[in-house]
Amino acid sequence: MVSYKLTEDHSTIRCHHWMNNNPLLLQELHLDPFGKDALYRGLGIIGKNRHHILHHLLIMMKTEFGIGLDMVFMDWTSIHFEAKLSDLIRYGKTRDHRPDRPQVTMGFAVDEHSKLPVGLTVQPGNVNDQTHFKQTFQQIKPGLRTGSCLIFDAGASGIPNFDLIVSHNMKYLSRMKLNQSDVKHHLNTFSKEDWRSVVTGNKDEEMYGKKLLFPSRTKYLYFSPRLCDDILTNRKLRLEKEYNEAMELQKTIQSKKKPRKKYRNSNHFLQTHLSYTFPLTGVTREEAIEEALQRSITGKEGFFALVSNKDFSVHEALIYYREKDCVEKLIHSMKNEIDIRPTRVWTSEEIYGSILIAFLAQLVISFLRFKHNALRRVSTKFIKQSLKNFALTIIIGKNGVKRRVFSNFDWINTLIFCEKDPG
Repeated sequence: MVSYKLTEDHSTIRCHHWMNNNPLLLQELHLDPFGKDALYRGLGIIGKNRHHILHHLLIMMKTEFGIGLDMVFMDWTSIHFEAKLSDLIRYGKTRDHRPDRPQVTMGFAVDEHSKLPVGLTVQPGNVNDQTHFKQTFQQIKPGLRTGSCLIFDAGASGIPNFDLIVSHNMKYLSRMKLNQSDVKHHLNTFSKEDWRSVVTGNKDEEMYGKKLLFPSRTKYLYFSPRLCDDILTNRKLRLEKEYNEAMELQKTIQSKKKPRKKYRNSNHFLQTHLSYTFPLTGVTREEAIEEALQRSITGKEGFFALVSNKDFSVHEALIYYREKDCVEKLIHSMKNEIDIRPTRVWTSEEIYGSILIAFLAQLVISFLRFKHNALRRVSTKFIKQSLKNFALTIIIGKNGVKRRVFSNFDWINTLIFCEKDPG
Protein backbone atom coordinates (compact mmCIF):
# COMPACT_ATOMS: atom_id res chain seq x y z
CA MET A 1 0.00 0.00 0.00
CA VAL A 2 2.93 2.34 0.65
CA SER A 3 4.38 1.56 -2.78
CA TYR A 4 0.96 2.14 -4.32
CA LYS A 5 0.71 5.49 -2.56
CA LEU A 6 4.11 6.47 -3.98
CA THR A 7 3.32 5.51 -7.56
CA GLU A 8 -0.28 4.90 -8.62
CA ASP A 9 -1.82 7.32 -6.13
CA HIS A 10 -5.50 6.39 -6.24
CA SER A 11 -8.03 5.46 -3.57
CA THR A 12 -7.78 2.39 -1.34
CA ILE A 13 -10.38 0.53 -3.44
CA ARG A 14 -8.28 0.99 -6.57
CA CYS A 15 -5.26 -0.30 -4.66
CA HIS A 16 -7.19 -3.56 -4.28
CA HIS A 17 -7.82 -3.72 -8.06
CA TRP A 18 -4.20 -2.79 -8.83
CA MET A 19 -2.84 -5.65 -6.72
CA ASN A 20 -5.32 -8.27 -7.89
CA ASN A 21 -4.78 -7.41 -11.56
CA ASN A 22 -1.03 -8.06 -11.24
CA PRO A 23 -0.52 -11.81 -10.65
CA LEU A 24 3.26 -11.38 -10.63
CA LEU A 25 2.95 -8.73 -7.93
CA LEU A 26 0.84 -11.06 -5.77
CA GLN A 27 3.42 -13.77 -6.36
CA GLU A 28 6.28 -11.46 -5.30
CA LEU A 29 4.35 -10.58 -2.10
CA HIS A 30 3.32 -14.21 -1.49
CA LEU A 31 -0.36 -13.28 -1.54
CA ASP A 32 -3.44 -14.98 -2.93
CA PRO A 33 -6.11 -12.92 -4.75
CA PHE A 34 -8.29 -11.15 -2.18
CA GLY A 35 -11.39 -8.95 -1.92
CA LYS A 36 -11.54 -5.30 -0.93
CA ASP A 37 -12.89 -6.23 2.50
CA ALA A 38 -9.58 -7.96 3.23
CA LEU A 39 -7.78 -4.74 2.31
CA TYR A 40 -9.92 -2.73 4.72
CA ARG A 41 -9.33 -5.32 7.45
CA GLY A 42 -5.62 -4.94 6.79
CA LEU A 43 -5.91 -1.17 7.20
CA GLY A 44 -7.77 -1.74 10.46
CA ILE A 45 -5.01 -4.03 11.78
CA ILE A 46 -2.37 -1.45 10.81
CA GLY A 47 -4.37 1.27 12.56
CA LYS A 48 -4.85 -0.83 15.67
CA ASN A 49 -1.08 -1.41 15.93
CA ARG A 50 -0.06 2.14 14.96
CA HIS A 51 1.55 2.87 18.34
CA HIS A 52 3.87 -0.14 18.06
CA ILE A 53 4.74 0.73 14.44
CA LEU A 54 5.52 4.38 15.21
CA HIS A 55 7.49 3.49 18.34
CA HIS A 56 9.57 0.97 16.37
CA LEU A 57 10.27 3.54 13.63
CA LEU A 58 11.27 6.17 16.18
CA ILE A 59 13.73 3.85 17.97
CA MET A 60 15.16 2.56 14.67
CA MET A 61 15.78 6.10 13.39
CA LYS A 62 17.53 6.93 16.66
CA THR A 63 19.67 3.78 16.95
CA GLU A 64 20.32 2.79 13.32
CA PHE A 65 20.49 6.18 11.60
CA GLY A 66 21.75 8.41 14.40
CA ILE A 67 18.72 10.73 14.43
CA GLY A 68 19.38 12.60 17.66
CA LEU A 69 16.11 14.53 18.05
CA ASP A 70 18.05 17.35 19.69
CA MET A 71 15.56 19.79 18.22
CA VAL A 72 12.06 18.83 17.02
CA PHE A 73 9.45 20.88 15.16
CA MET A 74 5.77 20.20 15.89
CA ASP A 75 2.57 21.26 14.14
CA TRP A 76 -1.07 20.23 13.85
CA THR A 77 -3.61 20.23 11.03
CA SER A 78 -6.92 18.63 10.00
CA ILE A 79 -8.43 16.68 7.10
CA HIS A 80 -12.14 16.60 6.32
CA PHE A 81 -14.44 13.66 5.56
CA GLU A 82 -17.53 13.16 3.46
CA ALA A 83 -18.93 11.00 6.23
CA LYS A 84 -21.24 10.91 9.21
CA LEU A 85 -20.07 11.99 12.65
CA SER A 86 -18.37 9.44 14.89
CA ASP A 87 -16.22 9.41 18.01
CA LEU A 88 -13.24 10.39 15.82
CA ILE A 89 -14.86 12.34 12.96
CA ARG A 90 -16.09 15.59 14.55
CA TYR A 91 -16.69 19.20 13.61
CA GLY A 92 -13.98 21.59 14.74
CA LYS A 93 -11.70 24.44 13.76
CA THR A 94 -10.74 23.55 10.19
CA ARG A 95 -7.29 23.95 8.66
CA ASP A 96 -8.56 22.16 5.56
CA HIS A 97 -10.76 25.05 4.31
CA ARG A 98 -13.93 22.97 4.76
CA PRO A 99 -15.84 24.28 7.81
CA ASP A 100 -18.95 22.54 6.47
CA ARG A 101 -17.48 19.04 6.86
CA PRO A 102 -16.49 16.97 9.93
CA GLN A 103 -12.81 16.18 10.32
CA VAL A 104 -10.00 14.57 12.28
CA THR A 105 -6.92 16.43 13.54
CA MET A 106 -3.37 15.22 12.96
CA GLY A 107 -0.16 16.09 14.80
CA PHE A 108 3.30 15.83 13.24
CA ALA A 109 6.85 16.05 14.58
CA VAL A 110 9.95 16.55 12.40
CA ASP A 111 13.62 16.26 13.42
CA GLU A 112 15.47 19.54 12.81
CA HIS A 113 18.78 18.11 11.58
CA SER A 114 17.60 15.30 9.27
CA LYS A 115 14.18 16.78 8.36
CA LEU A 116 12.70 13.30 8.88
CA PRO A 117 9.15 12.96 10.25
CA VAL A 118 9.44 11.27 13.64
CA GLY A 119 5.92 11.56 15.06
CA LEU A 120 2.28 11.19 14.06
CA THR A 121 -0.86 11.43 16.19
CA VAL A 122 -4.53 11.40 15.18
CA GLN A 123 -7.23 12.90 17.40
CA PRO A 124 -10.94 13.79 17.04
CA GLY A 125 -11.75 16.79 14.87
CA ASN A 126 -12.78 19.00 17.80
CA VAL A 127 -9.49 18.65 19.73
CA ASN A 128 -7.53 21.91 19.83
CA ASP A 129 -3.76 22.22 19.49
CA GLN A 130 -3.12 22.78 23.20
CA THR A 131 -4.79 19.46 24.05
CA HIS A 132 -3.37 17.64 21.03
CA PHE A 133 0.15 18.72 21.99
CA LYS A 134 0.18 16.30 24.93
CA GLN A 135 -0.52 13.26 22.70
CA THR A 136 2.15 14.25 20.17
CA PHE A 137 4.67 14.88 22.95
CA GLN A 138 3.98 11.52 24.63
CA GLN A 139 4.32 9.75 21.28
CA ILE A 140 7.82 11.12 20.51
CA LYS A 141 9.04 11.25 24.14
CA PRO A 142 10.88 7.85 23.97
CA GLY A 143 13.15 9.31 21.28
CA LEU A 144 13.86 12.59 23.07
CA ARG A 145 16.65 13.19 25.56
CA THR A 146 17.31 15.56 28.43
CA GLY A 147 17.75 19.02 26.93
CA SER A 148 15.89 18.33 23.66
CA CYS A 149 14.16 21.47 22.36
CA LEU A 150 10.59 21.43 21.03
CA ILE A 151 9.54 24.21 18.65
CA PHE A 152 5.85 24.85 17.94
CA ASP A 153 3.38 27.60 17.10
CA ALA A 154 1.21 29.81 19.29
CA GLY A 155 -1.79 27.48 19.04
CA ALA A 156 -0.16 24.95 21.38
CA SER A 157 1.47 27.52 23.68
CA GLY A 158 0.32 27.68 27.27
CA ILE A 159 1.52 27.22 30.83
CA PRO A 160 0.34 23.55 31.13
CA ASN A 161 2.32 22.50 28.02
CA PHE A 162 5.37 24.55 29.04
CA ASP A 163 5.27 22.93 32.49
CA LEU A 164 4.96 19.46 30.92
CA ILE A 165 8.10 20.05 28.85
CA VAL A 166 10.06 21.50 31.79
CA SER A 167 9.02 18.58 34.05
CA HIS A 168 10.85 16.25 31.65
CA ASN A 169 13.98 18.46 31.69
CA MET A 170 13.52 19.63 28.12
CA LYS A 171 13.44 22.99 26.37
CA TYR A 172 10.86 24.80 24.27
CA LEU A 173 10.68 27.66 21.77
CA SER A 174 7.25 28.89 20.81
CA ARG A 175 5.43 31.86 19.45
CA MET A 176 3.11 33.63 21.88
CA LYS A 177 0.46 36.31 21.67
CA LEU A 178 1.39 39.89 22.46
CA ASN A 179 -0.36 41.33 25.51
CA GLN A 180 -1.19 44.87 26.56
CA SER A 181 1.84 45.01 28.84
CA ASP A 182 4.05 44.39 25.80
CA VAL A 183 2.30 47.19 23.92
CA LYS A 184 2.52 49.64 26.82
CA HIS A 185 6.11 49.03 27.93
CA HIS A 186 7.90 47.99 24.75
CA LEU A 187 5.97 48.36 21.49
CA ASN A 188 4.75 51.93 22.05
CA THR A 189 8.30 53.04 22.85
CA PHE A 190 9.94 51.14 19.98
CA SER A 191 12.94 52.77 18.32
CA LYS A 192 15.48 51.25 15.97
CA GLU A 193 18.29 52.61 18.11
CA ASP A 194 17.14 50.83 21.30
CA TRP A 195 16.38 47.46 19.66
CA ARG A 196 19.05 45.24 18.08
CA SER A 197 19.24 44.75 14.34
CA VAL A 198 18.62 41.04 13.68
CA VAL A 199 20.59 39.09 11.10
CA THR A 200 18.07 36.89 9.26
CA GLY A 201 20.19 35.63 6.39
CA ASN A 202 18.29 37.80 3.91
CA LYS A 203 20.23 41.00 3.22
CA ASP A 204 17.08 42.73 1.94
CA GLU A 205 15.08 42.01 5.10
CA GLU A 206 15.03 44.55 7.90
CA MET A 207 14.31 43.12 11.36
CA TYR A 208 14.77 44.36 14.92
CA GLY A 209 14.70 42.37 18.15
CA LYS A 210 14.67 42.79 21.91
CA LYS A 211 15.37 40.19 24.58
CA LEU A 212 13.46 40.22 27.89
CA LEU A 213 14.75 38.02 30.73
CA PHE A 214 12.41 36.47 33.32
CA PRO A 215 13.21 33.98 36.10
CA SER A 216 11.86 30.91 34.26
CA ARG A 217 11.85 31.98 30.62
CA THR A 218 13.15 34.43 28.04
CA LYS A 219 10.87 36.48 25.83
CA TYR A 220 11.96 37.71 22.39
CA LEU A 221 10.19 40.66 20.79
CA TYR A 222 10.61 41.36 17.07
CA PHE A 223 9.57 44.11 14.69
CA SER A 224 9.53 43.77 10.91
CA PRO A 225 8.74 46.90 8.83
CA ARG A 226 7.84 44.68 5.87
CA LEU A 227 5.43 42.64 8.01
CA CYS A 228 3.86 45.88 9.25
CA ASP A 229 3.39 47.14 5.68
CA ASP A 230 1.90 43.80 4.59
CA ILE A 231 -0.57 43.78 7.49
CA LEU A 232 -1.74 47.33 6.80
CA THR A 233 -1.97 46.69 3.05
CA ASN A 234 -4.10 43.57 3.55
CA ARG A 235 -6.25 45.36 6.10
CA LYS A 236 -6.81 48.24 3.70
CA LEU A 237 -7.90 45.82 0.97
CA ARG A 238 -10.38 44.26 3.38
CA LEU A 239 -11.69 47.69 4.37
CA GLU A 240 -12.18 48.60 0.70
CA LYS A 241 -14.28 45.48 0.28
CA GLU A 242 -16.27 46.28 3.42
CA TYR A 243 -16.85 49.87 2.23
CA ASN A 244 -18.29 48.60 -1.04
CA GLU A 245 -20.57 46.21 0.88
CA ALA A 246 -21.72 49.06 3.14
CA MET A 247 -22.60 51.25 0.15
CA GLU A 248 -24.51 48.38 -1.44
CA LEU A 249 -26.41 47.80 1.82
CA GLN A 250 -27.19 51.52 2.11
CA LYS A 251 -28.69 51.57 -1.41
CA THR A 252 -30.75 48.46 -0.61
CA ILE A 253 -32.23 50.03 2.53
CA GLN A 254 -32.93 53.35 0.79
CA SER A 255 -34.83 51.52 -1.94
CA LYS A 256 -37.00 49.78 0.72
CA LYS A 257 -35.69 46.30 -0.15
CA LYS A 258 -34.73 43.50 2.22
CA PRO A 259 -31.00 43.34 3.03
CA ARG A 260 -29.10 40.23 2.04
CA LYS A 261 -29.53 37.25 4.33
CA LYS A 262 -26.09 37.75 5.93
CA TYR A 263 -27.21 41.17 7.25
CA ARG A 264 -30.42 39.99 8.92
CA ASN A 265 -31.71 37.29 11.25
CA SER A 266 -33.31 34.39 9.35
CA ASN A 267 -34.54 32.43 12.39
CA HIS A 268 -38.34 31.96 12.09
CA PHE A 269 -38.73 31.84 15.87
CA LEU A 270 -37.10 35.20 16.52
CA GLN A 271 -38.46 38.64 15.76
CA THR A 272 -35.78 41.29 15.48
CA HIS A 273 -35.68 44.95 14.61
CA LEU A 274 -32.41 45.84 12.92
CA SER A 275 -31.12 49.31 12.14
CA TYR A 276 -27.98 50.39 10.31
CA THR A 277 -26.01 53.61 10.63
CA PHE A 278 -23.35 54.87 8.26
CA PRO A 279 -21.03 57.06 10.40
CA LEU A 280 -18.61 57.87 7.59
CA THR A 281 -21.09 59.51 5.22
CA GLY A 282 -20.20 62.98 3.96
CA VAL A 283 -16.57 62.09 3.25
CA THR A 284 -14.95 60.63 0.16
CA ARG A 285 -14.37 56.92 -0.24
CA GLU A 286 -10.61 57.32 0.24
CA GLU A 287 -11.05 59.46 3.35
CA ALA A 288 -13.51 56.99 4.88
CA ILE A 289 -11.21 54.02 4.27
CA GLU A 290 -8.18 55.88 5.63
CA GLU A 291 -10.06 56.91 8.78
CA ALA A 292 -11.24 53.33 9.34
CA LEU A 293 -7.69 52.10 8.82
CA GLN A 294 -6.32 54.50 11.43
CA ARG A 295 -9.00 53.43 13.91
CA SER A 296 -8.06 49.76 13.42
CA ILE A 297 -4.41 50.23 14.40
CA THR A 298 -3.65 48.52 17.73
CA GLY A 299 0.09 49.16 17.98
CA LYS A 300 0.89 45.45 17.47
CA GLU A 301 1.21 45.69 13.69
CA GLY A 302 4.56 44.31 12.51
CA PHE A 303 5.46 42.96 15.98
CA PHE A 304 5.53 39.36 17.18
CA ALA A 305 6.93 37.51 20.18
CA LEU A 306 8.71 34.21 20.89
CA VAL A 307 9.23 32.61 24.28
CA SER A 308 11.73 29.97 25.44
CA ASN A 309 13.28 28.48 28.56
CA LYS A 310 16.56 28.17 26.65
CA ASP A 311 18.97 31.07 26.34
CA PHE A 312 19.04 31.78 22.59
CA SER A 313 20.30 35.01 21.10
CA VAL A 314 17.66 37.09 19.28
CA HIS A 315 19.21 35.89 16.00
CA GLU A 316 19.17 32.18 16.93
CA ALA A 317 15.61 32.19 18.27
CA LEU A 318 14.25 33.72 15.06
CA ILE A 319 16.25 31.44 12.74
CA TYR A 320 15.27 28.25 14.59
CA TYR A 321 11.62 29.27 14.75
CA ARG A 322 11.56 30.00 11.03
CA GLU A 323 13.00 26.55 10.33
CA LYS A 324 9.67 25.22 11.61
CA ASP A 325 8.32 25.71 8.09
CA CYS A 326 9.78 22.25 7.28
CA VAL A 327 6.90 20.61 9.17
CA GLU A 328 4.43 22.90 7.37
CA LYS A 329 5.96 21.77 4.06
CA LEU A 330 5.56 18.16 5.17
CA ILE A 331 1.87 18.74 5.87
CA HIS A 332 1.46 20.40 2.45
CA SER A 333 3.24 17.46 0.82
CA MET A 334 1.02 14.88 2.52
CA LYS A 335 -2.17 16.71 1.59
CA ASN A 336 -1.35 17.79 -1.95
CA GLU A 337 1.37 15.43 -3.25
CA ILE A 338 1.07 12.21 -1.25
CA ASP A 339 -2.68 12.93 -1.45
CA ILE A 340 -3.84 11.78 1.95
CA ARG A 341 -7.23 13.10 0.79
CA PRO A 342 -9.82 11.87 -0.01
CA THR A 343 -9.94 9.36 2.84
CA ARG A 344 -12.62 6.82 1.92
CA VAL A 345 -12.62 4.82 5.15
CA TRP A 346 -14.94 5.41 8.06
CA THR A 347 -14.09 3.25 11.10
CA SER A 348 -11.60 4.68 13.56
CA GLU A 349 -9.00 1.93 13.12
CA GLU A 350 -9.19 2.15 9.31
CA ILE A 351 -8.77 5.93 9.48
CA TYR A 352 -5.69 5.49 11.66
CA GLY A 353 -4.34 2.89 9.20
CA SER A 354 -5.01 5.01 6.12
CA ILE A 355 -3.29 8.07 7.62
CA LEU A 356 -0.35 5.91 8.76
CA ILE A 357 0.10 4.53 5.20
CA ALA A 358 0.31 8.11 3.86
CA PHE A 359 2.74 9.00 6.66
CA LEU A 360 4.97 6.03 5.79
CA ALA A 361 4.95 7.06 2.12
CA GLN A 362 6.06 10.56 3.15
CA LEU A 363 8.72 9.02 5.41
CA VAL A 364 10.14 7.13 2.39
CA ILE A 365 10.37 10.41 0.44
CA SER A 366 12.04 12.13 3.41
CA PHE A 367 14.54 9.28 3.78
CA LEU A 368 15.46 9.60 0.09
CA ARG A 369 16.19 13.30 0.64
CA PHE A 370 18.14 12.48 3.80
CA LYS A 371 20.26 9.91 1.96
CA HIS A 372 20.85 11.87 -1.26
CA ASN A 373 21.86 15.53 -1.01
CA ALA A 374 20.87 16.07 -4.66
CA LEU A 375 17.22 15.42 -3.72
CA ARG A 376 17.11 17.87 -0.80
CA ARG A 377 15.37 20.56 -2.87
CA VAL A 378 13.41 18.27 -5.21
CA SER A 379 9.67 18.36 -4.50
CA THR A 380 7.70 15.25 -3.58
CA LYS A 381 5.74 15.59 -6.82
CA PHE A 382 8.82 15.11 -9.02
CA ILE A 383 10.21 12.24 -6.93
CA LYS A 384 6.85 10.46 -7.14
CA GLN A 385 6.65 11.05 -10.88
CA SER A 386 10.12 9.58 -11.34
CA LEU A 387 9.19 6.48 -9.32
CA LYS A 388 5.98 6.14 -11.31
CA ASN A 389 7.86 6.33 -14.64
CA PHE A 390 10.35 3.65 -13.62
CA ALA A 391 9.30 0.32 -15.14
CA LEU A 392 10.04 -3.34 -14.49
CA THR A 393 9.20 -5.85 -17.21
CA ILE A 394 9.34 -9.57 -16.32
CA ILE A 395 9.89 -11.88 -19.29
CA ILE A 396 9.17 -15.56 -18.64
CA GLY A 397 11.01 -17.91 -20.98
CA LYS A 398 9.77 -21.27 -22.27
CA ASN A 399 11.76 -23.00 -19.55
CA GLY A 400 10.06 -20.86 -16.90
CA VAL A 401 13.11 -18.76 -16.18
CA LYS A 402 12.23 -15.13 -15.39
CA ARG A 403 14.24 -12.27 -16.81
CA ARG A 404 13.81 -8.79 -15.38
CA VAL A 405 14.22 -5.75 -17.60
CA PHE A 406 14.40 -2.30 -16.00
CA SER A 407 13.60 0.77 -18.10
CA ASN A 408 12.51 4.43 -18.09
CA PHE A 409 15.48 5.68 -16.13
CA ASP A 410 15.95 9.37 -15.33
CA TRP A 411 18.45 11.08 -13.04
CA ILE A 412 16.18 10.81 -9.98
CA ASN A 413 15.31 7.10 -10.10
CA THR A 414 18.86 6.26 -11.25
CA LEU A 415 20.18 8.01 -8.13
CA ILE A 416 17.63 6.17 -5.96
CA PHE A 417 18.07 2.64 -7.34
CA CYS A 418 21.68 2.72 -8.57
CA GLU A 419 23.04 5.32 -6.14
CA LYS A 420 24.73 7.25 -8.91
CA ASP A 421 23.99 10.18 -11.17
CA PRO A 422 23.52 9.07 -14.82
CA GLY A 423 25.48 12.17 -15.91
